[in-house]
Amino acid sequence: MKKLFCSIVLGALMSLSHIAIANIDDVPLPNDFQVRMSLEDDYPMIISGFVKQDIDIVMQFYRDTLGEPQTVTEDIGRYTYFYTISGKKVKIGFYQQESWCEISIMMTE
Repeated sequence: MKKLFCSIVLGALMSLSHIAIANIDDVPLPNDFQVRMSLEDDYPMIISGFVKQDIDIVMQFYRDTLGEPQTVTEDIGRYTYFYTISGKKVKIGFYQQESWCEISIMMTE
């Protein structure tokens, strides 16, 4: 009986091993990122804040750490990169405000 139970549990764990578990911590943040808002309890997970860097440097940081985005959009100085991380859709928005760059990250299922 014990062997049967162990086999069932092992089989269930192995069947779940392919499911990707992702959270907002899977998205890298620049060292000087200052959090302004964070909603991480349920999807969509959101984190928003600022860095004291130029927008071009911040966007290059994400290309260096996550690779080229699947899609890039631009609307009146606001740029958005779209990625898939651990099977979850991630949208990273950038907007330059004087000497600060605003970064907004949203992860959805």
